[in-house]
Amino acid sequence: MKRWISILLLAAVLPLLGSCDREDDVMEIFTGKTWKLSYIALEGTNEPYDFWGENTTAKENSLKALAQTNSFTLEFEGVAQGETVSGNFNARVIRASIEGTWQADGKERTFTTARVSQNGQETDVLAQAFLRGLQNAFRYEGDADNLFIYYRNGQDVMRLGFVPLQ
Repeated sequence: MKRWISILLLAAVLPLLGSCDREDDVMEIFTGKTWKLSYIALEGTNEPYDFWGENTTAKENSLKALAQTNSFTLEFEGVAQGETVSGNFNARVIRASIEGTWQADGKERTFTTARVSQNGQETDVLAQAFLRGLQNAFRYEGDADNLFIYYRNGQDVMRLGFVPLQ
């Protein structure tokens, strides 16, 4: 009887031990979809960051552009190489687009971009923050339904929040 209890206990505990060292499925998270920016916030908050201050007209213009389907989008293509995935990305903002290479590690949850080139210029403050975020990214969190990319902005750590475009 003690042996059966020990076996059942071991069977119940083993899955928990294995889940402590899980890697993200980076291919599933990043590739095969178009990501749409929802907001940019300071790390640790869910409130959209106020880039505009007293300029309500600029804020309204940014939010109108954000609401458009074809702006503030991001797409990845990549190939798995061990624990990392790397490949090319492209992003579209309002008047500009950028492309470059990216790499993410599913175990360490690091995310970086390189060789970023920009086509067009952005005057919108939210669009500029989006571009700066992609160029200065260092970490990600998420799954196939939500993606968060973190970047440094001076002393602050900011979070780009994305959902898949429907």
